[in-house]
Amino acid sequence: MTKPINQAGAAEQFLKDQAHAQQYDQILWNARLKRDQGAAAVPEWEQLREIASQIKEHTLTHLADYLEQFEAQAKQNGIQVHWAKDAVEHNQIVYTILNSHNVKSLVKSKSMLQEECGMVPFLEQNGITVTESDLGERIQQLDEEPPSHIVM
Repeated sequence: MTKPINQAGAAEQFLKDQAHAQQYDQILWNARLKRDQGAAAVPEWEQLREIASQIKEHTLTHLADYLEQFEAQAKQNGIQVHWAKDAVEHNQIVYTILNSHNVKSLVKSKSMLQEECGMVPFLEQNGITVTESDLGERIQQLDEEPPSHIVM
């Protein structure tokens, strides 16, 4: 196995080269231009942004109500909803469910929640082999690298 890549260090090293830094700046500038062109093509762009902002604000303000509504509807459909106060409790709930079914290995899909909770290392420490189903995530798993997510 190769050593995990220090992504922050690699980025810092990459940007020390002036040509790389200029290329990176140009890529970001082009992305911004495309975004602005797309926005200009929609006459009601600002109005839609404001509506989206209001929806987000409303949803976050009433999140507890929506979550309880989701739970009630899920239960009506025979689904068990589990609540966890933190990552430790989340991981324990998942492990308890898997252990009650004598699961020794599982294939999982990409999930930021699971990543943020450190679920995979927790399950592995408790004897459950976890295989990522997403090809990129699987490659990083085989290289013993943490997942990385490009956000723009």
